[in-house]
Amino acid sequence: MQLTKRGGLLMTCSCSGAMTQSGMFLRILQGAASMTGRKITVLRQAGAACDHPIDPSYPEGAYLSNILLRVI
Repeated sequence: MQLTKRGGLLMTCSCSGAMTQSGMFLRILQGAASMTGRKITVLRQAGAACDHPIDPSYPEGAYLSNILLRVI
């Protein structure tokens, strides 16, 4: 975030089920923004693409996430 110009975009991704399913990913990003003296706005939050289907009987398969941020 320190290297991103103010108003710039930052895409970050996680392939950790623990991060994705616990909701910790956004909290960690907010903490990182605070540590660098920046503010973030979530522009887009998504999971796996359609070529990575999720079986409803196996929710642990929903472990991919990506977040597009504006860094101010």
